Amino acid sequence: MFFQSDFASVARAAANRIASVIARGQDGSSEEEIAKHLAADARLTEAAHRERARLVAKIEGDLGPFEDQQLKAVLGVPRERFVRLQDLPRAYEDVPLPLDDEGFATISAPHAYLLSFRVLALREGDSLIELGTGSGYGAALASTVVGEGGSVRTFEIDRALAGRAKRLLAERTNVQVFHLDATDSATVWGQFNKVVATFAVDPVPHAWLAALPVGTVLVTPVGPRDKDQRLVRVVRTETELLTSDHGGVRYVSNRSTIPPGSS
Repeated sequence: MFFQSDFASVARAAANRIASVIARGQDGSSEEEIAKHLAADARLTEAAHRERARLVAKIEGDLGPFEDQQLKAVLGVPRERFVRLQDLPRAYEDVPLPLDDEGFATISAPHAYLLSFRVLALREGDSLIELGTGSGYGAALASTVVGEGGSVRTFEIDRALAGRAKRLLAERTNVQVFHLDATDSATVWGQFNKVVATFAVDPVPHAWLAALPVGTVLVTPVGPRDKDQRLVRVVRTETELLTSDHGGVRYVSNRSTIPPGSS
């Protein structure tokens, strides 16, 4: 049986092999080529599969039960495809990992996605707006949860990350990736019934609240960078916005230059 140290060792060897191939100019360094190498590594695939099972057991042990479809998403989506090559050995640590050198963008910890899905009550057939795509791991998880009868529309402010996510998610026909400032995305949300943000806002942008149709659920971290944030759920009724607090979290901050109070 593999433990985390076993996966890290296998992944480190795989990353070194791929980096060596790229350095020798024998192959492209695109996400598609790297993903092809990762998928062809049988030992890595086996180790990753076992690590996902271990990870799900740990998350449920720490945070209680989740819906089966949400857990199946974590079990089925290879997180190693969505991290940077140098972070491959850490792919199944339940922590956020950087997607750039400045720390502006991360791939969130797996438990963080599950917590958001639980608060959203994300289920098969839902239509989800994701604000902050990153490399696409969250959208891949959500795509698995909502299934073929559902849809995911995800927005990323960073052009390079949006392009990477689009390539990594290309085979998921129920996902659309947009290079767009998520703060300014509400006009193209359409009639989606769930909205989730993967970065913290302070306060919640007025445009998001104004765009929520009756019955639509918004879940977002709220609070300043590097300080206490809260996972907040907002639901619009016929007469008001109902807000509830679902515990402390820590996310990267909104990178938008649009004032949060703008309409």
